[in-house]
Amino acid sequence: MPFDIDKAVQQMRTVARIVEDPLGGPMRRIINGRHRKPTGRYSSAKARRALPWEDKRERTYFWHCEADADVVTYLAQPHRLEIEIGRARPLIYFPDVRRDMADGRVEIGEIKKAYNPDDDADYDRKLQLAAHVYRGLGWSFRIIEGVEIERRPGHDTVWTIQRHRHVAVTVRDRFAVMETVERRGGIASVGQVADALGGGPVGHALLCACIVRRIVCVDITARLEFDSPVTLVAGRSDTPHRFR
Repeated sequence: MPFDIDKAVQQMRTVARIVEDPLGGPMRRIINGRHRKPTGRYSSAKARRALPWEDKRERTYFWHCEADADVVTYLAQPHRLEIEIGRARPLIYFPDVRRDMADGRVEIGEIKKAYNPDDDADYDRKLQLAAHVYRGLGWSFRIIEGVEIERRPGHDTVWTIQRHRHVAVTVRDRFAVMETVERRGGIASVGQVADALGGGPVGHALLCACIVRRIVCVDITARLEFDSPVTLVAGRSDTPHRFR
């Protein structure tokens, strides 16, 4: 018989609490001497902080967040969710990532190489409970698998964009980009915008930095080529929202 999560929550009168870092950073730092698997920190220009990762797929997903103009800001290990279900101790869940989107949505994500709910019924139940709590807040929750994160050509495109994330963009660069796109009716090519920024590797790097800063955007699921379309970001800003 399938597990009815909504009925179970009603019967148990579940109470949940979200605990955040008082400084607004990751709730768990991850990196310590007990880990024998690859871990590290990703220096994000968009989130304006170093984000911890404990799986290379998490780091790759950060690349997607960095290059995606729909993402205003994001945070790894954003909070601790404590779910009281009538036991001596609450269920504890640390999501992998929170993304604050340009349209006001909040997305909570759990990153997995692959996910089969039958592998661990208790863990899957905890995720269902967490998803129920997030729905109550008006947030979305989903499991993001490695096959999605590493799918090409998007994987190569976001890697290219994010590797130039710390390149400095001047006011003059911003105006050059906006003028180039607007002069062409709202859609220019990668080559045209890069040329307006000085051309060559420097112009390309500046264009990528402008994408991270949400001045312009490209289709990050497609290959980034000379004639790829570039458009301005509506309500563009490189200032992160405060987490709500």
